[in-house]
Amino acid sequence: MDTLDYRLISLLRHDGRRSVSDLASDLKVSRATVRARMEKLQETGEILGYTAVLRDDWRDLPIRAVTLVLVEGHNTEPAIRALSAMTEVRAIHSTNGKWDLVLDIATRDLSAFDDALNRIRLIDGIAGTETNLLLTTRKGPLVSASEYKDVQS
Repeated sequence: MDTLDYRLISLLRHDGRRSVSDLASDLKVSRATVRARMEKLQETGEILGYTAVLRDDWRDLPIRAVTLVLVEGHNTEPAIRALSAMTEVRAIHSTNGKWDLVLDIATRDLSAFDDALNRIRLIDGIAGTETNLLLTTRKGPLVSASEYKDVQS
């Protein structure tokens, strides 16, 4: 995948119902290019489908984790683009200290979590990770509707 694919996926993650014309306009490419890229991403399995996101969908992903990410050199922006395309990565935060990024990850089961973590570790520029599974939420909901909208932005 290249930068255009990542940008396309990012737009589709925010609104999977957008027209090819709108996507082409935002990406500043032809409709044929967008259509071909979408078909390629579907054929390779990067895009598995399109779905409506409901308010309670977040709660249906019981495996939640916080992953700290160390990025080498000047690879932060490319790493963020790659991470943004992953549906399991619900939020990306920059931070100070030893770690460069903090990820909020959610999956349906441990197998899917393991797969997501392995894909994160293979992203160019990611030099290390440390992950903590969230066991119990002791204060506050998992996520409110307004937080979900913020995470998707």
